[in-house]
Amino acid sequence: MANIILYVNYESETALTTIEALRIEQYEVVEVEHDQEALSFIENNETINMVILDYGKSRDEYSVIRPMRARIKFFPIMVLSHMELDENVVNAFRLGANEYINKPVVNDILLLRILNIFNLLSIKQLENYLPIQIGELHIDLRSRQVMRNLQAVVLTPKEYDLMLYLARHVNQVCSRDQILKEVWKYEYAMGTNVVDVYIRYLRLKIDKGHRDKMIHTLRGVGYILRVN
Repeated sequence: MANIILYVNYESETALTTIEALRIEQYEVVEVEHDQEALSFIENNETINMVILDYGKSRDEYSVIRPMRARIKFFPIMVLSHMELDENVVNAFRLGANEYINKPVVNDILLLRILNIFNLLSIKQLENYLPIQIGELHIDLRSRQVMRNLQAVVLTPKEYDLMLYLARHVNQVCSRDQILKEVWKYEYAMGTNVVDVYIRYLRLKIDKGHRDKMIHTLRGVGYILRVN
């Protein structure tokens, strides 16, 4: 399947030839022209692989990068710009860009840089982006959304972290100490009941109202996520 590149064309004089070069290399390119279009596309398309921000001479700020990063953290963002000052480059990277190329752009070099970025995304990293499906339970790692039986389950950040840990260890017994170490990073003293409290929260949201329970207790040992 072709990698999908969201190409944001800010009145760039070179966008047409660059997009053509990308398509010749079998990339699927979606072109938009405004920040809001780009953000809307990101929110509604989970399969995006890269964003290229191509700035024309009249555009000199990169404010869209931060909200892009807030929506989906994993895809690479590349900036093509006439702005050569170090402070502009530094600002783009601080906002969340992964690559910055000064114009004029040599398409052969651009294509090689894109290829290198995709090659650097290891198989393990790509696996970490794939949704988790366990019976009726669905976890989307990109958006941090959880569903059971196609119904959205609203979790707090820590509830989500605990749910994800159990899902990644499905059918494995997870002790309280293991969960404290991996989910809370020992924020609480050993022996605390914070794990029990959050397991109870999860049960209310994941299992309540369902005949088949997924979160189980092994007394004196820990917890296990499994499908009956």
